[in-house]
Amino acid sequence: MIGCALPMVMGSRLSRKMWLNSTAIISILGVVIEMTSAIGSHARYGQFIAGKIINSIAMGIACNIIPIYLSETAPTSARGFYINWYQAVQVAGAIIASGIVYAVEARPDKGAFLIPMGFQLVTPVIMLGVVYWIPESPRWLVWAGRELEAITEANALFLTPTNGFDAEAYCTTLVLAFQEERRLAVSTGWGDIFRMPDLRRMLIAIGIQALQQAQGSSYMLNYIASFLIGTGVTNVFPIILSLFCFYLFWICSGFFLPDLIGRRPVLIGSSVLCAIGLILVAILTSVYTDPSTSVQKASIGLIFVWYIGFGIQSPLTWIVSSEMAPTRNREKVLGMATFVGSGVGLLIVFVAPYMQDAGYGNLGSRIGFIWGSFSIINVAFAFFFVPEVKGYTLEQIDYLFEQRVPARKFKGYDFTEYLATVTPVDEVELSGAEGKKEAEAMA
Repeated sequence: MIGCALPMVMGSRLSRKMWLNSTAIISILGVVIEMTSAIGSHARYGQFIAGKIINSIAMGIACNIIPIYLSETAPTSARGFYINWYQAVQVAGAIIASGIVYAVEARPDKGAFLIPMGFQLVTPVIMLGVVYWIPESPRWLVWAGRELEAITEANALFLTPTNGFDAEAYCTTLVLAFQEERRLAVSTGWGDIFRMPDLRRMLIAIGIQALQQAQGSSYMLNYIASFLIGTGVTNVFPIILSLFCFYLFWICSGFFLPDLIGRRPVLIGSSVLCAIGLILVAILTSVYTDPSTSVQKASIGLIFVWYIGFGIQSPLTWIVSSEMAPTRNREKVLGMATFVGSGVGLLIVFVAPYMQDAGYGNLGSRIGFIWGSFSIINVAFAFFFVPEVKGYTLEQIDYLFEQRVPARKFKGYDFTEYLATVTPVDEVELSGAEGKKEAEAMA
């Protein structure tokens, strides 16, 4: 949560690449502190916790900066595809980490915990090596008044030998859009995010993040073993690993579904699947207090249904949240959303055991009634409040919110009156190529 707040507080003072480098350095520092806590005759638990906190701060920064960077550097028609890499890589890393822990858990030496801890260094080290070579966000450069650099970076991002991309035209429209943003801003900084339309955007982003957690995200990742045991399963690890792999498979749907059919249908449909999966498991475990083999199998199958729904939905959490963040307060709005979402997840991690365990709430797997109910709430939230922004530039999204367009009227909006709208990268490429052909024909 601290990491989520840092970019929110510091705003756009650091470039996107500087934030990425800072994230990697902080993560490496945290992991080194963790590992060195085991050096010597006595392990130092306090040092290990300190390293863990520092590494968690890096993770919080990443969940703010990486979706922003990906959304700002992606072609409009493939923005969902690009942002989904963040979620997919996270889950792939979790699967690999789980496999490493399982492989070394029987070791009698310090390697049983030093090897998994050391594996955490792989990602930040790769980040430090790669960030130097990737382009800076043209949008951030324009916002910082560095238009010439923005043109260079836009060419690096979008220009190919055949598409005739016009970086100057692209950045000029960015400048016009950002000037309009500054003109419309009532104030800069924190005051603006608590006024419309930024308040509306922040509440949508917070709702998306918080409801993902409230549907059982943290619970199903941290307490899935207890949930499976509650359904009568004994050998849980193979099932857990299979579930994570299955989850990753459906997360990959985020590479095409949001850009193909839109954000709203995916959010609504996946939430319905999540509700069906956990509510039916809760019903089975309520009716059959001593579940038979067939009931256990049915429960496992329904949990897989939940993972299908949640795997399809998870990419939308980051895609929609980053799209809801306005240009002038992008870090603050996404930071508030991830901060609140992390807070809800933390609350669930602490409260769920008391709700579930005998001697307290004694819900067992009937806790699925609660998570399933929040999935139903998410259906209503997506239907009434989340707009469809598939195919729109970030600047077009800004304009629609400034015009107070209702969520269900975003789709198919006529932009003819908005002369400062940025042309999608795909269209700039096409017009550039056509212009080149016309020039050749005239020659």
